[in-house]
Parts: sequence; structure tokens; C-alpha cells
Amino acid sequence: FPIGQVMKRCVKTGQWKVFCQGAISPITGKARPMGLEWCPEDGNLYYCDNQYFDSKDYASRIMRVVIDRQTGKPVKIETAVENVKLANAIRFHKGDIFFTDTFFDLERANGKGVGGVYRVPLAACKDKPVKLLPKTEFQKDPHFVASTETVALPGRGGDISGADGLAITKEGHLYFGTFGSGRFYTNKRRADGSYAKEATLLMAEPSVFPCCDGICYDAKRNRIIMSDSALNAIHTWDLSKNDDRSAFGELWANDDDDGATGLLDQPCEPMVWRCPKTGKRKCIVANFDMTFPGLTNKTDDKFHTLSILDLE
Repeated sequence: FPIGQVMKRCVKTGQWKVFCQGAISPITGKARPMGLEWCPEDGNLYYCDNQYFDSKDYASRIMRVVIDRQTGKPVKIETAVENVKLANAIRFHKGDIFFTDTFFDLERANGKGVGGVYRVPLAACKDKPVKLLPKTEFQKDPHFVASTETVALPGRGGDISGADGLAITKEGHLYFGTFGSGRFYTNKRRADGSYAKEATLLMAEPSVFPCCDGICYDAKRNRIIMSDSALNAIHTWDLSKNDDRSAFGELWANDDDDGATGLLDQPCEPMVWRCPKTGKRKCIVANFDMTFPGLTNKTDDKFHTLSILDLE
């Protein structure tokens, strides 16, 4: 399907409708909206245009959906960042765009796949797109923050997907993980606002966390919530435990399912949402439902679902 869409749900009626059509890539002729986030500074919607599976030649982009302040409706879509390999997750903090690039299409020793995180100031892409350097020069790129490594796990078809989900705490600390092997990292924001070029590996235990897909920050509980597409699970990382291994826990898991009754069906992106009617917080999880080798999900179903988990 060439034109991906951004959908909107009315809180009052529960009805879904198309908020905007994705911007067509001049390289692939397709639109592929993936991770998305509202920017608190300019009030616009940004999304990752993931063109990697149609073209590996830097066709992915970070797109800005410009919003009319009076009507709240989209006016136009423009490119904020270009020359990305696989744009995946996006977040904002203090005037900067942070996003993950899952495949650098480079290999380190022992066949380890490389991915990473980038940071682009909003001011730098206000009038024209920021163009990232080629991956062969990623360490020279002023927007590069940190890289990840992925070692292919047995039974996963040689998957070396790198940085996928991304979360930012209120202090600006970054947390992110790899899809291919569930390696989980942090990169702490320094007092001057900078980040180290080498992230800190917090966990690499594929027996309990083999796949880190989308993640988000639960500010009230001060924890990270992580989707595990391989185990059909939602994990947590308790930040009050100072990044000790004991911080890892499980919120929910279920066996292979089609999602019709609300169960997880290859979860990819979680978000914390407060119900305006009850005031209770929920974790809404988008289910990707696209089979890959070694995952619990064994069937691509005809429909795709959201799962809702109670947080309190």
C-alpha cells in the first residue's frame, strides 16, 4: 500500500478517521509513517518516514506535519531531517529532536550490526532540512549521539536490527534498545546538556529480553515501559533502582494470539494515556502483527489491533 496514513481517534465518540496522508517519497513513491510525536515547542506533529524496506539508499526522513493553530488541522507536510537509513522512534526534549536509526548497514567485529541515536535542534531544521552524513562517517556527524550493537540470536533469521525504541526522562536521560537482540542502553544527559558518544549497556539477557521494540517513559511511576515483539510481552525498567539489573520487570505477556480480545499480538509501540472519563492511566500498545523468524507471533492476521493495559 503506497500511502501510509496517520489516524486520529475522537475521545468523545471513539470513532477513528484519517488525520493526514503521509508524504510521498520522491525516491520510492510511497509514504511510510512509523514512530510519531507531538512537539511541545512548536505544536506540530513529527513522524518517522521509514522507507528502508523500499530503499536502503538513505530514503528515510523525519517529517513535520504543520498544524493550523486555529483549527488544529494539518496544513502541509515538510521534511525536517533527511538522509536517514531507517527512521524509527522519535522524541523531543528542550528544543531538540531525538530519533533512532535502526540500520547503519555497517558491521563491527564478529558480525555485530550497528544502529544509533541522533539529536537535531529544532532551530537547525526550521527553514530547510538537516542532512545527516553517510553512515561511513557517522562518528563525524555533529548530530550523532550514540551507537548500538546487535549480535544475531539463534533462530531469529540473522536479524541484526539496531536501535529501535527510544524514551527520554524528565531529566533528559536517554533509554533505548535493539530489536535484533534486546540489548538495552542508557545515555545520561550531562549538566551542560551534552551526551557521551558511547552509551552504557544496562542489560543483554536475550533469555528474558530478546527484542526491544518501542518504549516510553512513565513519569508518574518513574519507569520505562518496553515492548518485546519476540516474547509478546511488555517489560518495565524501574528508574528508582539506579539502573541496577533488579530494575527489570514484566507488566504483561501472553502466548500467540490474534488480538481480537485485546491480548498482545506482537506489541511494538506503547504509550501512557490518562482516560479523561475515569482519570485512570492506561498503557495503550500498538500491535505490529507482522511475522519475523523466532517470534511468538506466527500469523499475519487480517486485522490489526491496539491492546490496553491498566496501570492503576
